[in-house]
Parts: sequence; structure tokens; C-alpha cells
Amino acid sequence: MTASVDQLRMEVTNAPDDEAEAVIRDGLSDYNFAKAGYRDFQPLAVLVTDPDSGKVVGGLLGRTSFGLLYVERFFLPENLRKQGLGSRLIRAAEEEGRRRGCSRALLTTLSFQAPGFYRRQGWEVLAEIDCTPTGGQTRCLMTKKLVD
Repeated sequence: MTASVDQLRMEVTNAPDDEAEAVIRDGLSDYNFAKAGYRDFQPLAVLVTDPDSGKVVGGLLGRTSFGLLYVERFFLPENLRKQGLGSRLIRAAEEEGRRRGCSRALLTTLSFQAPGFYRRQGWEVLAEIDCTPTGGQTRCLMTKKLVD
């Protein structure tokens, strides 16, 4: 690169292209590998499928990296809630995290979503952050120790 810092342009976007994402993702991965000496990032999905159609109807998306399980998205339709399926899903993700060598798990949930559900699964609130545009709702940063 021959441009000076002052000559570089910045762009704010909600739609980076695949190449831009790869530059950032791979650059950070290479830097982390150079410093830590290993690379362990892996996506994680626990999917619930309808047995008749074979279509995914809900589930959990996340990742593992540097000994942490990150739960990024977790959804079940209303008709599948409060029957134990959510507990089974989160346990499956936690078990996979343990299998991958994770010692802790992290997630965020909004106060109107599922902090009570996660507490019942043994998760603890690390912080609550106000979400001003939501009329008094908060975002809860939660964690769970996966190994003793």
C-alpha cells in the first residue's frame, strides 16, 4: 500500500461485499494466529427440523473461538416453546462447546426475550446495558462456566 493514512477513505455500510469481509476476517485470524500460535474458530449450529418437510424451523447459531462458546442467535417458534426443547438445544450447544475445549460461554439477550430462560439453565448476568430506543428495555450480557 502506497497511500498515507490521511489519503485512505473510510466507508460506513450495512452491506460489505464478500471480499471486504474476507480482508477483515482473514486479517484478524492471521494476526491472532501470529500472536497465539493456534487457530480454533469454528461456526456452530444446532438445528431443529420438521420431520415431514425436512425444513429447519428453529435452532441456535453461534461459534467457538479461543476457548469461548458464543451463542449469537437462538430462535424457536411459539408453538415449540415451553416444552423442554429450548433447554435441550442450549445443552447441546454447551456440550459441543465443551467438546471443542471451551471453558465459558457468552451471549446477549434483550430483557423481553429470554434472560429468565438462560438463568434457569445456569447462566449469570455479567452486565445490563440500556437500549434507549426500546422504551426501557435492556440488553443482558450473560455467561456460563462450562467446566469446573
